[in-house]
Amino acid sequence: MLRITRMTIVTITFMLCLTCLLLSSTAFAERCVDNGDGTVTDNGTGLMWQKDTAGPMNWNQAMRYASGLSLGGHSDWWLPKKHELQGLYHSPCKNMMDVESGWGGFYWSSSTGVPNAVSAWRFNFNGGALYVEHKSNTYYVRSKRSAQ
Repeated sequence: MLRITRMTIVTITFMLCLTCLLLSSTAFAERCVDNGDGTVTDNGTGLMWQKDTAGPMNWNQAMRYASGLSLGGHSDWWLPKKHELQGLYHSPCKNMMDVESGWGGFYWSSSTGVPNAVSAWRFNFNGGALYVEHKSNTYYVRSKRSAQ
C-alpha cells in the first residue's frame, strides 16, 4: 500500500514551484534579448526596438529620424504604429529599454489622426493611453524594425 505523507506533498509542491519559476525565467530570457548593440529584440512580437529614447521632436522630424536611423547593423527602421507602441507597453522587454515616464513619457506613432492629416497618435508610457495630437508638437521617439 502506498502511503503519502504531508511531507511528501509539501516536497512535491515545492519542487513544482521551483520548476515553474525556472521555466518562467527561461521564457522571459528567450522572449526579450538585449542584442548589445543599442537594440532589444522582442521574440514574442518579432520586432526589434531601439533601446534608447530619441527626441523630443515633431512628427515630421520623427518620421525622418526613424527612417534614416542606422543602428545595430540595420538601416530599415521605422516609426512604430500606435498598436505596436501599445504592445511594447505591455511587453516585459520594455524593462530593458530607456523609457521616458511621468508627464513627459509621450512617444510619437506613425499612425495619423482622423479625419485630418495635421494630427497623429502619440502614446503615453506613463499610463498606456493614446492621444491624437497636432504634428507640430514635440514628443519622444523609439524606432522599430522587423526582427525577422
